[in-house]
Amino acid sequence: MTLHIPMRDGTAMRRAVALLGAVALGACGGGADTAPAFSPSEVISASSGVGAAPMFAVAQDGREATAWVSAEGGGSDGRLHVRVSGAGETTIADPLGPIEPHGESPPKLAWAADGSLHALYVVSRVVPGRRFPQGALRHMRSADGGASWSAPVTVTDDTLVFGSHNFHALHAAADGSVIAAWLDGRAGQSAAFLARSLDGGTTWGRNTRLGTGEACPCCRTAIATAADGSMWVAWRAVMPGNVRDIVVAHSTDRGATFGEAKRVHADDWVFEACPHAGPSMLTDVQGRLHIAWWTGKEGRSGVWYSRLEDDGAFREPMALSAMGSLRPVHVQLAIEGNDIVAAWDDATTTTPRVIVRVSRDGGSSFGASQVISGLNEAATFPVVGLANGEITVAWTRKAAEEHEHDEQARPDMRDPKSVMGLKEVGQAAVIVRRAKLSGAMP
Repeated sequence: MTLHIPMRDGTAMRRAVALLGAVALGACGGGADTAPAFSPSEVISASSGVGAAPMFAVAQDGREATAWVSAEGGGSDGRLHVRVSGAGETTIADPLGPIEPHGESPPKLAWAADGSLHALYVVSRVVPGRRFPQGALRHMRSADGGASWSAPVTVTDDTLVFGSHNFHALHAAADGSVIAAWLDGRAGQSAAFLARSLDGGTTWGRNTRLGTGEACPCCRTAIATAADGSMWVAWRAVMPGNVRDIVVAHSTDRGATFGEAKRVHADDWVFEACPHAGPSMLTDVQGRLHIAWWTGKEGRSGVWYSRLEDDGAFREPMALSAMGSLRPVHVQLAIEGNDIVAAWDDATTTTPRVIVRVSRDGGSSFGASQVISGLNEAATFPVVGLANGEITVAWTRKAAEEHEHDEQARPDMRDPKSVMGLKEVGQAAVIVRRAKLSGAMP
């Protein structure tokens, strides 16, 4: 279900919220650090006219792959566009139907150790009698840097190709395996599932359910691995009393078996719908696990960051964003060496904006918040890359008026009579800005 919070119109309301966001934003600073100087905004979806749901992946040799979804006239007939640095752009259509331009569940990219590029995405279809579109989880592989792609294959192994298969994650491990995680409703309730491919995505192994409890049905999953064979999968769980907190399941045998999923932190956020805001999780070169998430818990609503310590426990979370979010927030992390970049769409103002914070000490502290999206535009669902000391951030941009209209027109799925149609790209564009890391964080 979709969290939809109606906003009251009025100049006084807007000014008050904007002032709250500005004051809180300044309070997030970690000292007099030197903020990265970002390049001017670039519309990377210009070739396709419109675009939404961006994604990055950076290879070991520095090649950057960028993906987004477009549709003719901004409609729902989604096509995947993939651009690799130093190569051309490829447009991909799936024979099963339109590729979904969902910001919380965008097409995912991953570079494998052998240099191949992998894509995982959802094809959506409206099924009569179902309130939500049904999805087919599809994988493709490129062996030539994105110039050409294999025929798509379905990752799921249940009886229906189209089902409740969405909010996926894709990861290429150092051992050559390709891993997919997603939310799946085949058991009668949403649950986190995992599948591995040992042949570059040509075939996929048995789908494995992670945990025995219910998963929040519209919050993305995340995967991370370490060189010692450790694997972690994260998602938002639904606990007794409608508590919706982030959990992590850990495997010590490269994903063959998993222990019981454990909460990163007891936020104890009680909510009766799905906020469409899952975690971001990565490991660093030392194998330490880093995770960021949003909670709507009253009194601590915001973006939080934690790190798994050597004793196997997550340290006390650190607040990255201002408290008092008006809407769910979508955070992404990127890591290189001891540097960590967090990017999210700030929700303390009526029009969302993209904010970046940087850590130069492995997450022990973060520098001041920096707004990098433009005025009078709605900037949502950012993604971030970090390679060779360069930060790359992309997001979906709409005019503020169009964003507000879309928010008001979105069906409230808490109403059992509401039906969700196929998502449209609309008149959105994918924006990118870049910056070199410089200076030292306090």
